Amino acid sequence: MADWRASGLMVSPAAPTPQSRRWLEAYRRRRRSPLFRRIDRSFRLRLLLAALVALAALVVVNRWEHCRQAGWGSGCLWRDAGGVVTVANMEAFSIVTAGVLYVLEGGRRRQREHYEALELILMYQQAGVRTSHARSQALELLSEAGFSPDGLDLSGIDLEEIQLAGARWPGVNLAGSSLRGAVLRGTDLRGAHLHGADFQGADLRAADLQGADLRDADLGGADLRDADLRQANLAGARLEGARLTGARWEGASPDG
Repeated sequence: MADWRASGLMVSPAAPTPQSRRWLEAYRRRRRSPLFRRIDRSFRLRLLLAALVALAALVVVNRWEHCRQAGWGSGCLWRDAGGVVTVANMEAFSIVTAGVLYVLEGGRRRQREHYEALELILMYQQAGVRTSHARSQALELLSEAGFSPDGLDLSGIDLEEIQLAGARWPGVNLAGSSLRGAVLRGTDLRGAHLHGADFQGADLRAADLQGADLRDADLGGADLRDADLRQANLAGARLEGARLTGARWEGASPDG
């Protein structure tokens, strides 16, 4: 797996969604198992495991069919055991082995996807590109997996309508960025740098904005119901038309 810290993206375990765990959390739990670590490091071991699973499945199907034809008579499981080895069965064995191996390689494919997404984000950051749909998709992919973009400069870019519900982005730098219509429901933005950011029409329901710098931010029409804005700096922030039912404001600083 790529060294995310060295690349500029800090890895933070995300809280599981009610329906399923984040990929990163599940991966870390599996990594605690010595057997999983050994399988993850060795392609030969994964291939052997796939072959054993395929062989077991082939034997079960062959014996079931043989016993069914023999009327489930005594000893049908062992009679004509050599019948398992046929040309048709070997073809089936190869297909099943390939299928099981594809499943076992799923984690590796996800790792490559995450690494490629990170490379794309870093490339656009270095090039100073403001608008990129591909970058938004890459950020969505990494956030959904449980990664946090600590160390990345996401200021002054276009992230309109990005889907980041439940993401963990504490301390992120989005100063001057456009997040119009973004879905940030339940997102962790504690201590985030959001100075001058545009959140018009954004969904920020139940978002955690404790201690966030929201100076001069445009929150017009944003949905901030049940959002946590304690200790946030709201000096110069625009809140016209924002939905604020249930929002928490203790210690917020509207005067800077």
